[in-house]
Amino acid sequence: MKGFNEKTCPRCGATKMKRWEELTGEERFLVERLPPSKDFSLAERKRHCFCPRCWFEEIDQTPQTV
Repeated sequence: MKGFNEKTCPRCGATKMKRWEELTGEERFLVERLPPSKDFSLAERKRHCFCPRCWFEEIDQTPQTV
């Protein structure tokens, strides 16, 4: 089974979605300015994956243990 960050993009079919820590400084700059940035805090968005080709943002739906 593929890991969360190894999924292909459901929108454009890019071969790998990137986690926040895998993004370059320029990519992070762009991600911070995408429209979904208004719906989630930056801390929340750092748990999402992003497509570096079309900038699709996938939200991690994995339950978090408290």
